[in-house]
Amino acid sequence: MESALPPSLYSLFWDVDPVTIRLPEHADYVIERVMKRGTWDAMCWLRRSFTLAELADFLSRKGERLAPRERAYWCLVTGEHLEPETGGGRPSWAGP
Repeated sequence: MESALPPSLYSLFWDVDPVTIRLPEHADYVIERVMKRGTWDAMCWLRRSFTLAELADFLSRKGERLAPRERAYWCLVTGEHLEPETGGGRPSWAGP
């Protein structure tokens, strides 16, 4: 695993100086950000940089931080089984 992020991912980390992010020390932060907001290329980088077991471990520990759609996708990719969450439907204030 490389210790630095590739420059192509810097835009995902607008709230910090991406040059200071180090793997594996900041792995959970990086995994979460890419799972939530990453482009297809970023998600491919994530798959190359972390094992399925590492990604599944993140989901089992912190998967509730992801929106139901992203969580379901990454569970499918990793084979991790988590109870599905409700959500993603029409907002209650929108009416019938």
